[in-house]
Amino acid sequence: MRTTMMITALLFSFFTHLASAQQLELLDRNFSGSSSAKTPQEAKKDIQDQASRKISEDIIKELIGEDRYAKNKALVTTKIIRNAARFIPFSKPSALLQEGEIYKMSVAVKVSLRDLKQMLQENSLLNENDSVPVVLPVISWVDRVQGRSFRWWLPLDRSQQGFLVKEGRFLEDALRSAFQKNNFYVVKPVDANLGANVPVDFQTEKVSSGEDAQFFAHYFNAPVLIDGQVLLNKGERRNFRIEIRMTAIQVSNGRAIADVSRRFETESGSFESAVDKKLREVIESTANDLASQVLEAWQRGSIGTSVIRLTLKGKSTLPMMEGFKDKVRSQITQVKNIRERLVSADSISYEVDTSAAVADLMAKLEALDIDGRKLSKVSEGSDEIVLKWAN
Repeated sequence: MRTTMMITALLFSFFTHLASAQQLELLDRNFSGSSSAKTPQEAKKDIQDQASRKISEDIIKELIGEDRYAKNKALVTTKIIRNAARFIPFSKPSALLQEGEIYKMSVAVKVSLRDLKQMLQENSLLNENDSVPVVLPVISWVDRVQGRSFRWWLPLDRSQQGFLVKEGRFLEDALRSAFQKNNFYVVKPVDANLGANVPVDFQTEKVSSGEDAQFFAHYFNAPVLIDGQVLLNKGERRNFRIEIRMTAIQVSNGRAIADVSRRFETESGSFESAVDKKLREVIESTANDLASQVLEAWQRGSIGTSVIRLTLKGKSTLPMMEGFKDKVRSQITQVKNIRERLVSADSISYEVDTSAAVADLMAKLEALDIDGRKLSKVSEGSDEIVLKWAN
């Protein structure tokens, strides 16, 4: 009886896993090859190996680009392609044909895009940039207890701002340490006194957007800015409140890629002593949180992509919406992420992170087969695509 129950449980687990696997979106690819091997068995294996290698190379190039593939070819070959069985769950060869001393055969392959992306992420190959990413903090310190503020890019009065400068340097050290673990380089403008190099025209209160952000990113060679504020206030129990907000921004398109917001209460005591003690307790974990979010965006390939608004006209059921997103994620390799932004009775809008040009993305979307349904173009712009369900 016990043996029967165990077998039943194993069979249930197997079929549940199989059903789950069948529901995964897989890329269908075909390969036709030839081999001059001496026996049919050797030829069949040779052509199947060719199919696995060629299809893997093609999809990886689509995901990371030709240049990045060429620079990391040895790593891709040893770590990814040689382990293709991890992301190619199914391969079906045709009948082997012999023409003289040459054997010919085609192979139909299914590729798990999710598993392949995971392997690329594990080897830090999915991001768009080979160089060490540079991050520039532009963080304001506002002390409402003593009526002071400090921004490293504005003229400095050390007699009034000394405490805030010290804490600003401490925050920079924490950010440098947190990001360095993930191979990012954080500029330390307070420690390096970089404010003295900022032209007068760019000594503004806020530099996180528009022309000011573009200038800072170019001037300091930093594609990512950390826009933030540390706000110091009186608490309700003769103590003090610290509010920290930091947002990592990809300057090229002004998009936020990571964000942390924290609020802390100090112990009672003198202002500078209580604030300094609490900051030293909490800054490291706060910086680590931001750094891990930026790393995730970098590994996902979201940094260096464009954001396109994609709208589907017509009524969509929940299964249709989920089916559409699954197809886009699995079939269009240049799409790094897709998420809903606005849902109404007769349309749904998505925000799409993509490395593809609008025209190329439009063509790929129109080619999708979503449970037997197709999409047709309504309009397209520089950063927007509008589609509708075809009849």
